Amino acid sequence: MSDTIQCDTHGEMQKTFVCSHVAEASSFGLGFNRDEPSEHKPFPDAWCDDCEVVFQAHGGWTDKTKGLATIRMLCSGCYERVRVRNTRTDVTLDDLAELRWKCHTCEEWHTGPCLDFSYDSPYYWSNDTPKDPFVSYDKLPDTFLDEDICILDGEDFFIRGIIHLPIIGTAETFRWGVWGSLSKDNFKKLVSMFDDPKRVELDPMFSWLSNRIEEYEDTDRYSSSAASTLNLKLYAHIQEPELRPIFELEPTEHPLSQEFYHGITPERVKEIMTRRLRETE
Repeated sequence: MSDTIQCDTHGEMQKTFVCSHVAEASSFGLGFNRDEPSEHKPFPDAWCDDCEVVFQAHGGWTDKTKGLATIRMLCSGCYERVRVRNTRTDVTLDDLAELRWKCHTCEEWHTGPCLDFSYDSPYYWSNDTPKDPFVSYDKLPDTFLDEDICILDGEDFFIRGIIHLPIIGTAETFRWGVWGSLSKDNFKKLVSMFDDPKRVELDPMFSWLSNRIEEYEDTDRYSSSAASTLNLKLYAHIQEPELRPIFELEPTEHPLSQEFYHGITPERVKEIMTRRLRETE
């Protein structure tokens, strides 16, 4: 029997088994219990905290206890998604519900977690860079910056997109609004379809991350040389005209890539909030 399964989302992946409670798309924070992953079994069978009560009461899974839990088969990609959503953490987003903070943009006070931080331009853009006059997207200048695209000297091309980091124990994501480079051909292709709904049919576009996110350059946290995010490999997935592209990171050991694939903790979200926001209460 094959150890793989064909998933509509992830393609051909390894088979895994979880209880039906955590497998539900709407589930989060239910707990994720399993044996320690190993090289030979990286995705051990997993179940929620309620099923763990049954497991402990009967000293493990037996023919009797297996009848008390409904098992679902998932691909390993979906398994990782439900693990991130349902793993319990010491700090939760609920702990941030009363945090008040002042927005940089609107100067208003808000309450609750702030899950979006962004960059207005690529790392390579200087505020002193003179902009050429803008005519239209059909005839772009050699040096240009708006909220969605950037051109430098007619040679370097960038788009603004979003990196979604799943927040462990929740159904939410933490979002970095960043810029990624594109080849000239891909940039022209995207701009030519800027307002065309069919642009969602474009293949993912290779990109280099073009911002330095300071939260990943903390040598005390990572006990190594600065883990710069500049030039990490990305793929830009083009969305509908009113939505920015979604960036997918290449799997690596870099901390940002690790959070992209394995989730970011609410405690880490709180750290970033308190560092980034000018005023908090």
